[in-house]
Amino acid sequence: MRTTLNIDDDILAAIKDLAQKERVSAGQILSRLARESLTSRNFQQGSSAQKSVAGFRPFPPREKIVSNDQVDRLRDEEGI
Repeated sequence: MRTTLNIDDDILAAIKDLAQKERVSAGQILSRLARESLTSRNFQQGSSAQKSVAGFRPFPPREKIVSNDQVDRLRDEEGI
């Protein structure tokens, strides 16, 4: 299905980055992420309790998206 959406620039950049790495379309990435988010058992609207993932408790969501390019740049700066 085709539709027009207004997507924030940082979100679109992250989607395109994932799409390039997985060699699929941005639409496929967006659909998968939306489906995962809407059907996740960990998704509890209004709940502050977070389950651990691989023994770690994830940070709470923030307004800013961090791309792989940003992480790689920080690794390079820190020599990691």
